[in-house]
Amino acid sequence: MNICFLRFHRISDTFLYRPYYDNQREWQRVSGYQATNIAIQTPFTIYYMEDRDWSDTHSYQFWNKNFTDDPGITNASTLKTIYSPSPSGYVEPKAAAFTSFTSTGDNTGNQNQFNITGGFNKGWSFYTNGWKTGDVFFIPCIGYRSHGNGEIIDAYTSSDFWTNAAKSTSQGRSLGINRLAAIHPQGYESRAYALPIIFTKE
Repeated sequence: MNICFLRFHRISDTFLYRPYYDNQREWQRVSGYQATNIAIQTPFTIYYMEDRDWSDTHSYQFWNKNFTDDPGITNASTLKTIYSPSPSGYVEPKAAAFTSFTSTGDNTGNQNQFNITGGFNKGWSFYTNGWKTGDVFFIPCIGYRSHGNGEIIDAYTSSDFWTNAAKSTSQGRSLGINRLAAIHPQGYESRAYALPIIFTKE
């Protein structure tokens, strides 16, 4: 399975996930913020700062031109930009896209509040059309790439997935899942991490 991991709002981060062959990739770690036009040309360079963003602009608008600050957990539409990694006809998911995955819409470690069928199998199978009803969508735990050295962390045990929204100038909003019975539809992670994205139709 090949998976593309992207740092928050970096269009050209084609971080392919290749089990057992990942040591063939050489990652460079550079301290300091970076200009967008440089960052998109250097996908195997990890730009790192203590407040955990790669960008020198800390923009809220790379993946959604509608946002100028933290929109919260919202179903606001995505206005695509030239930096969007989504294919034609698709967009990054809204910040509230995954709130139906728990009974409260909030983050929880209580499995009775998971809108799932079956148990953990290197991921969770979520109902998508209502509480414990309708179609089922399997989301695998495929890990993420470290903001420090580019290595894959927690493959098959946890994963986070970007949404279209930034929580702050250093964090992006995300869906988080793991095998230890935690579902975070209102999660957030450092913008410097490289996470997968579940694209949705426009």
